[in-house]
Amino acid sequence: MASFYWEQFIYRPSEGPGVDTALVETGRPTGARVEIRLPRGVVGGTYKISAPLIRPSRLTTKNNGGVGKHLSDGWCLNFAVGCSHACPFCYVDEIHKRFGRSRYGEAVQERWGDYLLIPQNLDEAIERTPWARWAGKEAMMSSTHDPYLSTLAAGARRILEHALPAGVEFCLQTRSYLVTKDLDLLARYPGQIRLQVSIATMNRDLARVIEPRVPPPEARVEILRRARDVGLNVGVILAPIFPPNRLRPDAMEDLRLMAQVLEDIEPDHVYGESLHVRGQNLKLLEAALGERVRMTPGFDRGIAKVFYRELRASGLKGTWWYES
Repeated sequence: MASFYWEQFIYRPSEGPGVDTALVETGRPTGARVEIRLPRGVVGGTYKISAPLIRPSRLTTKNNGGVGKHLSDGWCLNFAVGCSHACPFCYVDEIHKRFGRSRYGEAVQERWGDYLLIPQNLDEAIERTPWARWAGKEAMMSSTHDPYLSTLAAGARRILEHALPAGVEFCLQTRSYLVTKDLDLLARYPGQIRLQVSIATMNRDLARVIEPRVPPPEARVEILRRARDVGLNVGVILAPIFPPNRLRPDAMEDLRLMAQVLEDIEPDHVYGESLHVRGQNLKLLEAALGERVRMTPGFDRGIAKVFYRELRASGLKGTWWYES
């Protein structure tokens, strides 16, 4: 068995190394407590979330004041603080550390990937959200965490069970194989779902370092394949694309491999993005890689050309998100 954490966790949850157990309140009327398993070293906790769960988001078209990433109609649905995937390139940590300490406490001062707070009153917030208000509108789930972390997957399903019958549409963004457990539900609403995964590299050595608790790249390709088989609109974000490094010297060949594995899936949309330096992510990345990461405007423009060239060679179309 490969050494990725996710495989040990999913298939041997009672034995998998690196797993601690935490007990948290579910927020249900009975006050029942359930066992939540977190990676070792991750600080768990709860917070009170407010309704409605759908909030305005700037991940939308430039015409609507956003950054032009076309990941929603200007709405998002986030229901956790932190993310135990622990990807050092993520920009979200800076947001929590700058604005979240007064609300969420000292947990957000932990290293990114080592804190995850879940809502103690999620069921109440689900019931109080007027889902029909967003009928026909697309929300991104989620923009600050993976909705299918092992500790969040059950909550994600409860949200979808309320929102989808009310007509809400979702760009469902995940790196977790656990989403495949909900394909039965999602397949009942094919016109309301685009299931999207991110793949930063096909190189397992690099993936282990930059996505330490994420399913390996080929497993994420399998998510897309299974979603396509049940009739869902699927997409992929090839990001963040790293400059050459010791673990993966040839960035162009890596992009070629990513495009080739997507040929038979034919995603409805493909986006690409190079590594963007935000907050402390470059410092975390260089510590993880053990070498300097050299990001230049020239790399962003050059790798964008490779992105378009390799997609064309595989019969695909896509959009590159240039660094602003």
